[in-house]
Amino acid sequence: MKTKLMVAGAIFLTGAAAASAQEACTSYTVQAGDSLSAISRTAYGTISFQQIWDANRAVIGSNPNAISVGMRLELPCLDGTLASATDAAPTQRTPSTNTSGDKVNIHLITGNDYKPFTDESMDGGGVVTQLVRNALATVQDDADTQITFINDWGSHMEVLLPTGAFDGTFPWVLPNCEAATLTADMQARCDNYRFADPVYEIVTGMFTLNGNPLGTTTSAADFSGKNVCVPEGYSAIVLAAAGVDADSVNYVSPATPEACFDALLAGTVDAVELEQAQAADIVTRLGLDDQIAVNDQVSSVSVLTVYVHKNNPDGDAILEAINTGLENIRSNGVWFRTVQDGFRAYYNE
Repeated sequence: MKTKLMVAGAIFLTGAAAASAQEACTSYTVQAGDSLSAISRTAYGTISFQQIWDANRAVIGSNPNAISVGMRLELPCLDGTLASATDAAPTQRTPSTNTSGDKVNIHLITGNDYKPFTDESMDGGGVVTQLVRNALATVQDDADTQITFINDWGSHMEVLLPTGAFDGTFPWVLPNCEAATLTADMQARCDNYRFADPVYEIVTGMFTLNGNPLGTTTSAADFSGKNVCVPEGYSAIVLAAAGVDADSVNYVSPATPEACFDALLAGTVDAVELEQAQAADIVTRLGLDDQIAVNDQVSSVSVLTVYVHKNNPDGDAILEAINTGLENIRSNGVWFRTVQDGFRAYYNE
């Protein structure tokens, strides 16, 4: 069974004095020196800040490090509910239509082996699958939306969407199409696809041993010349996004994420780069909560969303339906409850 961690988060507690009254099931006003990880450690005694971020997306925004003094945060109860929650009125269903006025049938594809976000073995197909399904349910009848699992992820964008076999695919990382330089793969996505609003944001962080100066540095450049572990098949994105040349970092790629933390404990690597949900789960399962730190200042936020091919004649109506639905479930509390319930089920498997 996976351990008590409900949702992922940073685990480094800053040296600044923690403010008082950081208790679960209350609201809290951010004080000077606070970080979400520090607030979470005081309120819950766990390494997770993600449940606080998820509960306060409308206030914090897409960057969990962007909290400011005076910001009022809801600290979820231990069962994942909010003390201030009230029953929201049912959202008005508005059928989405194409340019001819006909109702749009939306057929989306996703795949397995991306827990906790998409996997048929999980309740509802995973957290992101449930978010997409719940969003679309607020704007059109359930019969109008189909979600199919096809495990050949590469075929989604290479064949199935360009040929019109499906209307959209998820969850894929939203590219920054305004960036000065893009990889060939990301440029192709920008050239050929349109994107829904963010469905869920994930954070990739840099994990170190407690006491390592890399755990508190504000400069990604300090990782130059260091040994950084990124599991085989994973992408190194944090330092590259901060402008650190990949050739200046010695990347080590063992077969599993757990092996990265073994290497960190053994002192053969200086840091581990990993998505924080996965990393936090591993750290807790291995009993390393008191030994591992995550740098709150050197991280990368990635947006998971839905892709629709630019040649899809119903693209406007499809994206409007998805975006309207996402806005609906964020405003009526369904988004947060879906995330909380999905992660809780995953970590209690």
